[in-house]
Amino acid sequence: MKAKRTVGLIALLASMSVFLFAAESMAADPRNGAKIYNIHCANCHGSNGAGAMPGMPDFRRGQSLFKNNAFLVLVLEEGRGIMPAYRGLLTTQEMLDVIAHLRTFQ
Repeated sequence: MKAKRTVGLIALLASMSVFLFAAESMAADPRNGAKIYNIHCANCHGSNGAGAMPGMPDFRRGQSLFKNNAFLVLVLEEGRGIMPAYRGLLTTQEMLDVIAHLRTFQ
C-alpha cells in the first residue's frame, strides 16, 4: 500500500514539474497584464502597485516579485490572505501577463 502511494506521489510531482517548468518558459504580455491588473487587482493593490489597502505588498519594491513565475502563478491560483483565488477566473497565460506587468512597476 505504501509503495502505491509513493508511486502516485512521484507521478503527481512529475506532472506538476512539467507545468511549473512550462510556466517559466511561456512568453508574457505586460500590456495585456496591465488591462487584467486594472480590472482585478488595482482596487486593492493600487494603480501603481503601491498597495491601496493596509498590509498589501508594495510591488514597486519588487521583493515579492523575486519569486519564480511558477510560484507566483500558484499564489494567484490559490489566493493569499484576503486576496481571492483566481483559478478558473484567469488562465495561466493571463496570470503570467499580470506578473510581467507587475515587474514593470518601479
